[in-house]
Amino acid sequence: MASANSMMNFLDTLVYSKHKGIRILRHLLFWTSDAVSYLIVVSANVEIKSSIIFSVLFSMPLAALITYFIIYYLMPTFSKDHNKVRLLIGVVAAFLFIGVGMRYYRFFIVYPIVDPTHAMPASLWGFSGILGEVFGWMSVICMAIAIKLMKNRAELQQKNDQLVQEKKISELNFLKAQMHPHFLFNTLNTLYSDAIQETGRSEQIVLHLSSLLRFMLEECNKPVIPIEKEIKVIEDYIELEKLRHGSRLQIDCQFSVNNKQAFLSPLLFLPFIENSCKHTLSSKRGPILILVKIESDNNFIRLFVENELAQPALNGVTHGIGIANVKRQLELLYDNNFTLDIKKNNNKYAVNLKVPALAEL
Repeated sequence: MASANSMMNFLDTLVYSKHKGIRILRHLLFWTSDAVSYLIVVSANVEIKSSIIFSVLFSMPLAALITYFIIYYLMPTFSKDHNKVRLLIGVVAAFLFIGVGMRYYRFFIVYPIVDPTHAMPASLWGFSGILGEVFGWMSVICMAIAIKLMKNRAELQQKNDQLVQEKKISELNFLKAQMHPHFLFNTLNTLYSDAIQETGRSEQIVLHLSSLLRFMLEECNKPVIPIEKEIKVIEDYIELEKLRHGSRLQIDCQFSVNNKQAFLSPLLFLPFIENSCKHTLSSKRGPILILVKIESDNNFIRLFVENELAQPALNGVTHGIGIANVKRQLELLYDNNFTLDIKKNNNKYAVNLKVPALAEL
């Protein structure tokens, strides 16, 4: 497995690297393999002599020149301005260069050097001879063009995937940053209310608030955190709410963490609990009972939040930015690989959320 991955990494580097030395090696390998394959095919009919080898080697630079002219000039020029006249002129010039230039180069320059006894064909400049020259070289030229087009397509796809991923990360960070002041504002209101009433619990509120702020500063910039840290910030938030509302607020917390190595995005669960507390407290008089369950195993992390439903119009998920942000975070983080079920029945408002247990990044 490791050797297969190493081979894939080597091939990716060879094909896509922008390093000058690797690019030169890549092109040399292509033209060398073409020359070798040509000689293997020719050897089936005639004996391979040194003159044939030198003829092929001397002809390759000119074939490479016309190939690079098509790839790096004609194709980019046409893709930029779609000038069909210029493209037609370029194509005709390329064909003439292949048909006429290559024959002249081979018969008047290469053969006199490597094989002086080589006979000059009677119809050197005949149409059939020039056309045959063109088709003879078009196979390797078309192969080079096809490889270049596939490489460009793959690089474009990689760039698009990278842009999508960067956009996803930016949007996710924005959503988290948007939640921080929202959450902090609610917490500071708790401290302000307690200071006015002079209940003597400000020290405990400040203690839990400092823990929350430390979490935001140290953990929220991380892509994922252990489930235990998410539970800790939930506990701090619940204690703050209990300090604010006293015995009126009763929250039954049941945490069953069987996989302590399960990770999730910071502040993923807390907004559901905050939403349940905020809307239930504002819409129902008397004691409030809220049930919070968090479970984790080797594959999934589950959150269950249930509270009494007094006024459905006030207890929905459409109020505030917290739940809407978390829904968007879930889509960005897990695509469709999560389950979010929100139900309102029997005077109960229940949230069931199941997400994959991520590994540490």
